[in-house]
Amino acid sequence: MSQDILLIWDIKNKFYSAILVRYATVAVIALLFAIGYFLRMDIRPGMNLLIFVTAYNLAAHLIYILKKKFELWQIMALNIIFLFFDVCAVTLLIYFTGWVESPYWFLYLILILVSGFGMFSYYSLSVFIIAFFSALFYLGLLLAFYLGYLPIYQTDLKLTPQEILISITNKSLFITLSFLIFAVTIYYFSKLLKQHRQALLKKNRELLEMLEEMKDINRLKDEFVANASHELRTPLSLIRENVSLVEDGIAGGIGEKQRKLLTSSRENIDRLVNILTNLLDLSRIENRSFALDLQKVDIGKIGERALTDMEIKAKNKNIKMTNKMGKGLTTWVDPEQIYRVFIILLDNAIKFTNENGEVEVGTEDLGEWIRCYVRDNGMGIEAKAIPRIFMRFVKFDETSKGTGLGLAICRGIVEMHGGEIRAESEPEKGSNFFFILPKGEKR
Repeated sequence: MSQDILLIWDIKNKFYSAILVRYATVAVIALLFAIGYFLRMDIRPGMNLLIFVTAYNLAAHLIYILKKKFELWQIMALNIIFLFFDVCAVTLLIYFTGWVESPYWFLYLILILVSGFGMFSYYSLSVFIIAFFSALFYLGLLLAFYLGYLPIYQTDLKLTPQEILISITNKSLFITLSFLIFAVTIYYFSKLLKQHRQALLKKNRELLEMLEEMKDINRLKDEFVANASHELRTPLSLIRENVSLVEDGIAGGIGEKQRKLLTSSRENIDRLVNILTNLLDLSRIENRSFALDLQKVDIGKIGERALTDMEIKAKNKNIKMTNKMGKGLTTWVDPEQIYRVFIILLDNAIKFTNENGEVEVGTEDLGEWIRCYVRDNGMGIEAKAIPRIFMRFVKFDETSKGTGLGLAICRGIVEMHGGEIRAESEPEKGSNFFFILPKGEKR
């Protein structure tokens, strides 16, 4: 069914393209007739033909506009009907402008090409029908001329009846054979195209099936990560609580050596809980099941709070922190999640900036948007790595102890707010991470 819909859409587009081509053709011919009129040329048969083409093209355009939904057989039938009119129009044009010597004779080839490679590539046999009809119709016009029913508008036609008969016979054989040769050629190539198209469709179906399987696997993986993270947090919380009780001496006295081991264990449990929390949150963010608590807040104040909370870590490396927060830049966001974005970006900036370096944090008013940035003069990132850094489990420095989840969480949070996050960086020249958030009403 979906394949029929795509086919209908494809043929409908070609139907409309043919309408536009006819309009362009009518406009050019009308211009030529206007020139011919001022030059006192006989343009009467041409005017009748122009009216005929304009009339059926307007009818085609009206059908296209008024009928919104087509069945496959309907759009195919319409294409056949209007291609039939095109063949008639071109045949008459050739006939009235000088038989085979007509400069428009090549339009027959174009029509057969269109029928074979374009509209009717699914039904290659149509090229033979068009070629047969073209030859038959043209031979009928020649017979009408020979019997004296139709004139041919050709100034140098001064032949005896016998010469006319010989000329008609020769031209008839030439045209009939030409049409058949063209038809066979186009039929052969359209068959090849059809075979390649079928092979391509088969590959596309296989690819779509693989993509669906990958989506299912990815969904199952996300569900597993979410469930495992959730289930592991509870026992880890109990273990941490027990370790804290022992560390504080509530369960009995311990020595200094035991206290250091317990402190190390508690810190590593906290780190593991943080990793599980990030995994669970990232899974919820990607599944759009993460609930935002939207409030109208000043973005600058959120950034200042994050800056204050990271001052101690910056001082430990003697890194200068610069506050460039704008004032009064308010919008609807979840303050805790935007704070989380600032913290992650600041933590990375401090981590990858050498001692005595600088980190600048600021916000800017961009009209309908608010731009927030964290800029440093640290180690920087290679250009080829930048497109991947916001993906999960990707670290731009393999020596770091991070999990590669922080920037993926930042991207998810910002995108859930209707914004976008990017990075600019050069190795040894520092990095600039910035995200934009829309102003306006509660979303």
